[in-house]
Amino acid sequence: MIYAYQAGRLDLLKKQQALEEKATQNALVNQGNTRKQARIIVARMRPTEWPSLETIVAQAVEQRLDEPDLAGPWEPLTVAEAEQLALSGRWPGASLGISMAQRNYSLPTALVKRLRTAAWRVSEAPMRELEARGLVGAGLVLTEGQKRERDELAERLCPVPRIVREALARYGPATADE
Repeated sequence: MIYAYQAGRLDLLKKQQALEEKATQNALVNQGNTRKQARIIVARMRPTEWPSLETIVAQAVEQRLDEPDLAGPWEPLTVAEAEQLALSGRWPGASLGISMAQRNYSLPTALVKRLRTAAWRVSEAPMRELEARGLVGAGLVLTEGQKRERDELAERLCPVPRIVREALARYGPATADE
């Protein structure tokens, strides 16, 4: 889940890239290349001139993981930790009331492992504390005080989606007016 504005920026970038590719292809044809030659030239240009959204997201995540708070070095995840991290569900946290959009991008396996490891290691102490205080779990009925306590501890968590959102906010595509 990323912020809706981030999804919008990525969608706009994809449209802009498609228009630029088409304009470049047409310009190459106007310069005397056949349509097939122009398509081949554009295909060669694509990785550097119009990188895929997966590439853009991966680069942003890599930059975010290089920041001191996430850089590690981290102990590798144990089998049990990796299994627990692979379970579906959300980490605890207060709803910020911000519109979100689900996007799925294929990232390199090594980057995903690094991302998950950083998220887990940064979050393991506050998660342990949440569990010890009985503030997480399905079907809990918490008092207002317990909810505040849970939310305060949850602010210290750094789940994978949060890291991705921070990466896109800091290193993702900007709007034309920025």
